[in-house]
Parts: sequence; C-alpha cells; structure tokens
Amino acid sequence: MSIDNGHLTEVLASMAPGIGDLTYGTTEWVEAAQSVLETHASNLAESLEDSPSFKICVVGHNPPAYLHLGRPIAWHCSIEKSNVEVNTGELSASDCDLKIVGDHSIISNIARIVYHGNDPQVVVAARERLAKLSRWEIQGSTPKDNAVNALLRKFHDSMAHRTMPRFVFMTPEWVSSARYILSTRVASEKYAEGVKDVVFTFSEEFTDTPEYAFPDGTHGGFWVLCDHGEITVGAGPLPKELEPADMLTKGKYTPVVPVGRTVNAALTDEEKVMQGEYSKSAFKRDEHTQEFPVQQSMPSGRGPMPPELGRVFMVLHDELSMRTSSELPSDFDAGVKADWATSQPFDRDPSFDKSWIKYDTYDIYGNIRET
Repeated sequence: MSIDNGHLTEVLASMAPGIGDLTYGTTEWVEAAQSVLETHASNLAESLEDSPSFKICVVGHNPPAYLHLGRPIAWHCSIEKSNVEVNTGELSASDCDLKIVGDHSIISNIARIVYHGNDPQVVVAARERLAKLSRWEIQGSTPKDNAVNALLRKFHDSMAHRTMPRFVFMTPEWVSSARYILSTRVASEKYAEGVKDVVFTFSEEFTDTPEYAFPDGTHGGFWVLCDHGEITVGAGPLPKELEPADMLTKGKYTPVVPVGRTVNAALTDEEKVMQGEYSKSAFKRDEHTQEFPVQQSMPSGRGPMPPELGRVFMVLHDELSMRTSSELPSDFDAGVKADWATSQPFDRDPSFDKSWIKYDTYDIYGNIRET
C-alpha cells in the first residue's frame, strides 16, 4: 500500500481528512470528546437502555513538549446507558473495563483512523502497522455489547477529525500536513489575492537520514512551488526539473530535529535560552570539513520570498511542530555525534521514555529492520 517510501500509505488513506485541531488527550480534546459522546449517546439512548456500563482509560507516554506536562497524558470515559462522562486523568486498571497504555504519537495516529466509509482492509493494514510501532500495556477487553460498541465507534470516528496526527519529522507522511496547511491557506480569501502573480520555489532537504524513518536512504524534507496562486507541496528533494530553488535550506537531518519541531509560541524564556545554546553548538562549522551542517541559500538569484507568500508560510513551523513525534535519531543510533545526541529540555521532557517506541525493531512503515 505504499509507493516511493511512504508518499502513499494505508495510514494516510484511512485517516480523517485534514490535519485536526486538537492534541490528543488534552483538556480541550476532552471537552470536545464530552460533547461528541453526549450527542451520540443521546441518539443511541433507546439501544443503550439495556446495555451494561463500560469504562475505558487511555494513557499516552511521551506527549509533545509544548504541553509542559512532565508526565504521560491520560483521559478516561464512563458509559452508563446514555449517561456518559469524559475526563482527563489516569485511572487504575481495577477501576476500568479497558485500560490502554502506549506512546502518545502512535496513539494519536490510531485515533485519526476513520472506520465508517473506508475500505476495511485498508483500515486493518493501517492499524496493524501502527500497532507494531509502540509498546503496549492493555488490561481488560473491549465491550461485548453491540450498542456500546456502536457508540464507541461513532465517538472514535467523530474525534478522528479533531485529533492531530504526530508524524516523524520530514517524512512523506509529515509532509502531508505541510501540504494541507499551505494549500488551504494559499487558497483562502485572506491570501489568494496577494499571491495570484507569485512564482516562487522553496526547498528544504536533509541528508544522512535515520534508517528507521527513511529505510531506503532517501533524503528528508519538502519542497513548495507557488505558481500564480496554485501551490504544489512535495516530499523529499526538489525535482531536477524545478531546479534551481529560489530559497534552499540543505543540511544534515539530525541536528535540525530539536529546533525544527519546537512550538516557538509555547517556549518559556528559559527554553528560548536553551534553544539558543543548542543551536550555537549544533550548527557550528565542522572543524574537519570547515562546512556548516546546515546551509541556507538562494540558488536562483531571484531574491527572497515575496512577503505575500511569507504570510502564507508564517504559521507553518509551529503548526507542524505540534504534529511531530518526539523521538530522536540518537534514541536508536549510538553513533550520532555528541552535539546532536543529547535530548534537549526545550524539545522534549526529560521524562521521555524511548522504550515505548519500537523503532529499534521496526521502521515507521512497520517493516522489520535488519540488524
């Protein structure tokens, strides 16, 4: 179900349209979940009248750093006929009929899968792939009652549209979020007039990519062509026929990840200082090659990005950062350079536990990695 290293995947094919607007398990997500579950429970009230009660709790380890939680994120809900309640927080397994614990990014992506209207074989393939990628602790079982099952399935599908994915940085699936953000903004009434005459090519390309995310060794990154208000967003290096880029960032993948996925608007003053210190160390000139690990240029010579297009790009960094998973190449590769190997507090919480992610065994597409 995939071509060109993930440009088309069963995961993308089974997910809700768009990119969601709420981070899984947050207070805002739970508030939306309460409203959604109430609506569906009301519609199924008659069928639920004879159903047994059911309680579920889900815990996601390694939530995004911008939440500043310092712990896993958890939510739970109870169903008592048509009376339903959704809350934040973790319950003990003894207080639940079903408790699921795993990695937050993997759970978030599973939560975006839509069952209704999708090819069931595609849905099964997507779930099986994602299930391989996290360590799981599952206690209890799914409800046997048909009405409760129907309620949970309707609830899941509705919240799939609100939940943000969390993809690995600069992979083709991650680029799908960039594609949605840019193409939606450029076509909006607010920006369309300003870019109707703009022709500009933007490219970010990163080499030395980690095997778990780019198993065939391809470069990471994305490119954008704005042509008179029509925008094309592709994954990987800029195609030869579109060279030279008007704006090009090119360098090594690993040092960029910690600053590339920060939500700048959510950084504390202390975190901003940490980010500056990391950047000074990580992006310094290599003492042997005398080259910088990342370089920015304007190969075409046509000048900087037009401000009208810049406004379209303005939200891209933070919006993508909220939708980026938290692993580092050094979690699964002991050979990473020391300046790029240490987890940074501004990038992810010190409580991050890589054991919840199985990229030492599988690549992100669920294929067994050769050792």
